[in-house]
Amino acid sequence: MKFSTKPALALFLVLFSFQCINAQIDANSLFALPRATNTEILSITAPNPGSLVYNTDDNGIYKFNGTNWSAIDDTAKLKSVILNRNGGYNIPNSTNTYYNFPINNGHVQYIDNDIFQVVSNGTIRILKTGIYMISAELSTSNMPAGNTKYIIAAFRNNNLIAYLNRGSVSLTNQDWWGSTGVVMYNLNANDLISLRYVLNAGQTLHGRLMNIGITKMN
Repeated sequence: MKFSTKPALALFLVLFSFQCINAQIDANSLFALPRATNTEILSITAPNPGSLVYNTDDNGIYKFNGTNWSAIDDTAKLKSVILNRNGGYNIPNSTNTYYNFPINNGHVQYIDNDIFQVVSNGTIRILKTGIYMISAELSTSNMPAGNTKYIIAAFRNNNLIAYLNRGSVSLTNQDWWGSTGVVMYNLNANDLISLRYVLNAGQTLHGRLMNIGITKMN
């Protein structure tokens, strides 16, 4: 008599699959990528194109494309802090004197708390080492007539590191005015970044739009 093996084979496959699904996975048997900080990754000598590494600063996977390391998963998207303030405030100023942007934790539009901490007016603490893009905008509704010197600058730990914009505005009549600028800079964990301005206006200015944005690029 000839017996069919198909039912037995089917039962075996079902039981085998059930066992595999319910088996406890040993964490030590999982495939794991090398782990490294930003600094360690950038110091790797001549990595092969296609190499993968887990970035412990960004908590994401990076791939080497033959020239640069780039994030390949959603957990390593650009990290930002955005502060924005609309009108209804004064902009203090005095000849050739730096003032912090009057914008603080109460004006946060978006923040990645793993990367940034708003400390005080115009001052943000950087929590992770990396390359950052820093931007700032300042505007007023009553810039006086004549020539007015202005500066928008970035300070790191109270030391001037960059002018985002500087120059002189010349108006025939009191009018609206604004300026913005961007700079890229390599920053370290616990650096304090302050955005400051100089306005030689000689009068109280009415703030209109003010913005600070910092984004971690890698």
